[in-house]
Amino acid sequence: MNFKIKIKEKIYDISISEQEDETVNIRVENRSFSFGSTSAAKKEMRVSDFGQTQKALSSKELKSTLGGIVSEIFVKEGEAIKPGQKILTLLAMKMENEVIAESEGVIKKITVAPDQAVKEGEILVIFE
Repeated sequence: MNFKIKIKEKIYDISISEQEDETVNIRVENRSFSFGSTSAAKKEMRVSDFGQTQKALSSKELKSTLGGIVSEIFVKEGEAIKPGQKILTLLAMKMENEVIAESEGVIKKITVAPDQAVKEGEILVIFE
């Protein structure tokens, strides 16, 4: 569902969608938020923050929270990463979304390549 809202003379574009796992995604301008319960088996929480930074919390896998095209990869397999480090850039909805590390880890496998199209939920990186 898409609509516009006007607050103090500024018009905001808003999009709301429900995913198969009953998560609700709300996008206001270039800010995205995910709400809802996830199964205990998943042990994963996803947050898209301000449209420019996309974070994913998972012990072993980093999954795309939206479909798009991988434009640039900033890490290599075997590389140790730290919180806040840029992992890759995903072009989606005419915006560049930086995927950043939420915690420390080591890149075991990068499952995508530059210019590759990815779907929501697709594994981008596997951690050791």
